[in-house]
Amino acid sequence: MKTIKVENEYEIDFLILGVNCHLKSYKLCWEINKKLKTNFIKTKNHPHHQKEGQNFERFTYTKKTTKTQYNILTNRSDTGYLDPSNKGINYFLVVQGGIYNSKKIIESLNQIEDVLLVFELNLSKINSIRPFIIND
Repeated sequence: MKTIKVENEYEIDFLILGVNCHLKSYKLCWEINKKLKTNFIKTKNHPHHQKEGQNFERFTYTKKTTKTQYNILTNRSDTGYLDPSNKGINYFLVVQGGIYNSKKIIESLNQIEDVLLVFELNLSKINSIRPFIIND
């Protein structure tokens, strides 16, 4: 049997942070906006990729200078979880494109009093990245 190793020259330009917090989603976004000088706004709900009719609250902010898009997604809806393998996570912060510093984002979010825990999800260890892909 012959083994072929394929090198991937492209980096995944995608960061997913798990955020544990007992605040309602709009209140969490308000706190983040205040602390980080962002402007998260409520946008259309994020649909589940496999379960039709299952939607999750979504708040979006795009940093114009770096073209980085930030999305806060709830992990729970009335009908289930966005990522059932991480039921203990309240919110996901999905960062796409542009330039960002994951350590600085985590440090900043941890400074918010009501945020209990922020951590980076290991993308190679989650079941599927598909629930986190934003198509708009």
